[in-house]
Amino acid sequence: MRVHLATRLDAPPDWVARQLHTTAAFRHVTAPLMRFQPANGEPWPTHWTAGTLELHMWLLGVVPMGSQTVCISIEPAQQAGQWPTLRDSGHGQLLRRWDHRITLEALPDGATLYTDDVDVVARHVPWLMTPLSTALARLFFLHRQRRWRALAAAFRTRERTADAAPASPAHRRRAVDDLLNTFDTITDAAPASRWRWLEAAHVLGQSSLGLHWRTHCAMLRYALLLGDRREAMGQLLRLALVPIGHLFARLPAGNIGRTHVSALKPMAPPAEVEGLIKQALGNSVRSTDASGCEGARGGTVRSAKPRA
Repeated sequence: MRVHLATRLDAPPDWVARQLHTTAAFRHVTAPLMRFQPANGEPWPTHWTAGTLELHMWLLGVVPMGSQTVCISIEPAQQAGQWPTLRDSGHGQLLRRWDHRITLEALPDGATLYTDDVDVVARHVPWLMTPLSTALARLFFLHRQRRWRALAAAFRTRERTADAAPASPAHRRRAVDDLLNTFDTITDAAPASRWRWLEAAHVLGQSSLGLHWRTHCAMLRYALLLGDRREAMGQLLRLALVPIGHLFARLPAGNIGRTHVSALKPMAPPAEVEGLIKQALGNSVRSTDASGCEGARGGTVRSAKPRA
């Protein structure tokens, strides 16, 4: 029986194709629903190459699901402007046969149409187990496509801020300081506007444990000032998750850190937040350059006033 699923990825096909041919991307998009490991303790290859690979698999990383023999092949593009098709087929203890193809197609807006085509035949009692295996395969590939969309969203977020990316962690730190200091000074602004400065600080600072913690503390204080119980409770939860996220490197790119969005969801920040980030990073770089020039002339560089 066949499963056919297609989804839009907010990333160019060239980027998707490069990720698709890495085993790291495969392990990422299949986790945490399934965990795969090469047989005999062999290390993972960096990239998929044509050939056969023996894999063990576990449901949710802990329930053994047997082994499978995977045959990898890369079918060349049919014409110019298309991308090669990655094909994996084989058999295992639960499946007599499967045949899976991944195709990529460019969309007019520069995004990618990503398609999974899978044929499945169960090994045991096929008249009963093949429909069940097909239903489970559909859930598995829906999960994979959801994870692909998150990867693509994270790529797009990095791309949108690349031009203003800081040259060093010090630039990022100064930019977050600037965002938080501005938030403190615009006390007459509407709450929705002030939240944007905190959201920008979160997006920019979450890669640093200290900056991430400071931003959520500021969000908690502001939620309490506004009397917003739901937001305050959400910020307490996120403060508890901050060290865990850094310990396991689970920091969703672009996430604005608010209670009304999932704490685990990569996202493209609102345009206003992106604008604040670029402005803060630009100010940080320019202030560093100006300080360096003054220092080179023997001038005195005045340090920024610390936050209260």
